[in-house]
Amino acid sequence: MKFTKYILFLLLIAFIGSSIYIAVQPNEISFSKTKIIAAPQEVAYTYINDLRHWTNWVPWKKTSTTDTNSNSKEYTWLQDNSIGRISTKQSSKPSHIQQDLVFHDYPKSELEWKIDSVSPKTSRVTLSMSSKNITFKKKAYYAIFGTPETDLAPKFETSLVALDSAIVKSMKVYSITINGVTNHSGGYYLYNTTTTSIDNYKSKVQQMMSDITDYIKENQIPMAGFPYVLYHDWNPENNTVSFSCCIPTTTQVISTNDKILTGLLPAFKTLKTTLKGDYNYLDKAWDAAFKHISANDLTRAKSNIMLESFITNPKYKVNPANWVTEIYIALADQDSTEQGYANLKLPSNNP
Repeated sequence: MKFTKYILFLLLIAFIGSSIYIAVQPNEISFSKTKIIAAPQEVAYTYINDLRHWTNWVPWKKTSTTDTNSNSKEYTWLQDNSIGRISTKQSSKPSHIQQDLVFHDYPKSELEWKIDSVSPKTSRVTLSMSSKNITFKKKAYYAIFGTPETDLAPKFETSLVALDSAIVKSMKVYSITINGVTNHSGGYYLYNTTTTSIDNYKSKVQQMMSDITDYIKENQIPMAGFPYVLYHDWNPENNTVSFSCCIPTTTQVISTNDKILTGLLPAFKTLKTTLKGDYNYLDKAWDAAFKHISANDLTRAKSNIMLESFITNPKYKVNPANWVTEIYIALADQDSTEQGYANLKLPSNNP
């Protein structure tokens, strides 16, 4: 009898001690994980803020093929016969997102995203989770089986790595469309021109386009369209390319800068091709255009006019997947293309 009382007394002491231990545990849980993402701040923010992308990288995967997750502000999933839900309650572009997390294994929690710019091409992404007013029952559960951090911290780390890969992959998406035969209206333009190595010409285009854009702005000259590069000669054997960076104008403009000239592009019949995606895929777009010309027995004009028109300004659309470039290759047409550019030689291979 005494032994039984002794055992019960010990159990009571253990129960009281455990209760005190559980009661004094923090009423809040919070932790965070950080990852450097190989994407500009705005791109990272936009991708994370659209929850339709989340199935590509979160640890909670949808089990229903009928759920298309069309809501960009809410992500739901089914796990162990319980529904989980993450919903965005506030976002501040391009650096901050607040969300609610509801799932049976965890207390109602808040997720917070901070996206900081590290460089023009990288960002620091921090994902934090916090839970407040933890009940005694939940504290007891966590004391035995571990807090949500024990389960979620490794998942957060893995998910941020997957997020990095998913964002980088999304930036590499591109499409090439052969729009078909059409007419280019031509018109006056201001331009600067050079010959440089093929290896160096892309950086040269950026520099020259910036120079002529600055001249247009400083002199308040009205633009009549999108800037473009007009190719004059492409010589892989000598590793050289000659081209002009052009900005169309509404009328003929007499330049006051001896490095910036005025030109007139005649109207011409053309094959139009559109690239949506990074400029790194321009070679593929030119390939597709040349193959279309060959496959459809189209005849290129003697003028050999070939140009790239930049519809999107990367300064305002930082995701390369959203950049739009139009390629025009002049086709034979007696009424328009046989004048003014008879001696113009442009690349017969990919620019």
